[in-house]
Amino acid sequence: MSRSERLLRAGGPALERATAMRFVGDVHDGTIGDQEYARYLEFEAGFVDTAARLHGLAVWRAPHWRAVIRNAEALHGLATEQTEYFAAARAAWPVRAEMSDSTDAARRAASVLSDYALAAAEEGGYAAVTTVMFAAETLYLTWCTRALQEGTPPAGPVADWVELHTREPFTSGVAALGAAVDELPADVADDRLTGWFTGMLDAEITFHDAVYL
Repeated sequence: MSRSERLLRAGGPALERATAMRFVGDVHDGTIGDQEYARYLEFEAGFVDTAARLHGLAVWRAPHWRAVIRNAEALHGLATEQTEYFAAARAAWPVRAEMSDSTDAARRAASVLSDYALAAAEEGGYAAVTTVMFAAETLYLTWCTRALQEGTPPAGPVADWVELHTREPFTSGVAALGAAVDELPADVADDRLTGWFTGMLDAEITFHDAVYL
């Protein structure tokens, strides 16, 4: 069993909790509210900025050229396809996100995801970035694949977002993160990887729950 496979097994319960969160169910069933998804667009665009910066750090700290290329490709996808998605989705969405003072609690809850990922990166550098992004992207590959195959996500921006996470280049990016986990040095203990992986998934739950606050 590879190291990434061991990590997925150890983090399995956390992944199950994350795929069972309300946001995932509402998108899967096509019941996500207009205001809730408007908030999600606002919050997720912010995390895409964080993810791009994390991959930039991973480029700087990469142990070899293949790792540089993998992270540069991920950063490119975030800065192009995903950034373009948010611009188009916000323009097409029927309501704008309510971001008054009363939504401070929602903003604070949503910020947990970026705060956790950046703190992990400061603590563990390249290994931590690789692990937290593997957690985040595995989560999206898992729930979006299920939603596309078994669910009824609303047509338009929501369905487009789901579909984006089930095809190239996203799927290759998740596989590349798994390969990068396999290459991490043995002196970074498995339980440390599991802590980053499960901590990121717990932060994802807090982040997605924030759209309902």
